[in-house]
Amino acid sequence: MKKFNYLFVLVLVFSLLSGCTKDEIPNAESEDLVLKSAQQNNFLVISTSETLPDGLEKKLASYGEIVNSIPEIGVVVVKPTTSNFEKKVVTISGVRSVVPDLIVNWTSPFNVKVMANPPSLGDDETYFPLQWGMDAINAPEAWNAGVTGEGAKVFILDSGIDAEHPDLAPNLNTSLCASFVPGEDWNIQPGAYFNHGSHVAGIVAAADNGWGVIGAAPKAEIVAVKVLSEFNGSGAFSWINEGIVYAADAGADVINMSLGTSLNLNGFVYDEDGNLIGRYSPVEIQELKRAVQRAINYAYKSGVTIVVSAGNNNMNSDGNGSTIVIPADLNNVIAVSATAPEGFYYDPTTNLDVIASYSNTGRSLIDLAAPGGDFDLSPDPAFVRDGVLSTSSESFYFAAGTSFAVAHVAGVAALIISKNQGKITNVEVEKQLLKTADKIDSNGISVYFGNGRVNALRAVTE
Repeated sequence: MKKFNYLFVLVLVFSLLSGCTKDEIPNAESEDLVLKSAQQNNFLVISTSETLPDGLEKKLASYGEIVNSIPEIGVVVVKPTTSNFEKKVVTISGVRSVVPDLIVNWTSPFNVKVMANPPSLGDDETYFPLQWGMDAINAPEAWNAGVTGEGAKVFILDSGIDAEHPDLAPNLNTSLCASFVPGEDWNIQPGAYFNHGSHVAGIVAAADNGWGVIGAAPKAEIVAVKVLSEFNGSGAFSWINEGIVYAADAGADVINMSLGTSLNLNGFVYDEDGNLIGRYSPVEIQELKRAVQRAINYAYKSGVTIVVSAGNNNMNSDGNGSTIVIPADLNNVIAVSATAPEGFYYDPTTNLDVIASYSNTGRSLIDLAAPGGDFDLSPDPAFVRDGVLSTSSESFYFAAGTSFAVAHVAGVAALIISKNQGKITNVEVEKQLLKTADKIDSNGISVYFGNGRVNALRAVTE
């Protein structure tokens, strides 16, 4: 059993493709990659049909080791054992394309630092007054209306979850939790450090137990589906696809994908300093996109509401045809931008709906906005409160990023499903989220907020 510590840490989850070091992330292996080729030279073989043709896997076994098969979306992961693998396999009947199973840093904490506790924080205090995000989306009013998420299942596709955390354990269905990251369990390693998946899970459904923090849907069921390494936030495209299909088959009502990566459609790949590190075929990038879209379509057709990060690159997607954000730019997902308060510590009644400095924007990209937090990284510790406070490994952390905006929306989606006792389609859930969002800066679709900032009370009462 892990020992629970009280520790507050400031984390800025700033760039989806920024590198991280061993000093920044506890227990992290030393890696400086932004994008690297397939794990052990694995390839995704994508079939011409959206399901796997009979006999294709057997044919592929003649050219390499079958690492995994995702027949629901017509994808096989193969480790080649013959030369010229791509050229040979692409000629097989039923094969559409063969592409490297790229490993991408989908989420990377940036500027991780331990902070002194802000004024008034203490081990014996309740932390709800610091959860400005719940206030911004009117979550308490939704709870008072009798809706707390009971009966809804939210699958967290991320970097694992701390199963022993007192605020997460009551709502965590451990029998359904799974990991698709080789060599890593879905239950993260012990120790007090920032864990992305645990932080997201707490925003969605930290338990209503009179202690710690509370989630947007405090009685919803959560499930950890590990698709990213807990050490560096990296993940293969195949892991993401496997996790999506698994969640759909395991009965997810909502999939929370607080992850994303930005890829140049011309195939050029740059590191965080803007240096060219390689080029992949534009066709390969499009085929990777196709594989993820198939997985999302599979879950969507299964009735799952899929909520994803808009991205943290401070990029306006409108008119930007050279860059694709996966999965936010895909169909059948709800892409979420991040909002933040203006000096919450100095004035708790301040405006809570300022677009975050890092958030991606654009009418072509954003569907909804929600609290993601922001930081002025000055010596003044008061600005820590402009971040989002939630659970993490054996502790509580302040963090910022569109990842955490996603979690607020996923929680509200769970409230809608709970209110309707599960008798509602994912199409209807999305319509309700969009219809009841608060217009912040316009009556139409906003470049910053899409259809508006999500509103939990309106979502369950209108």
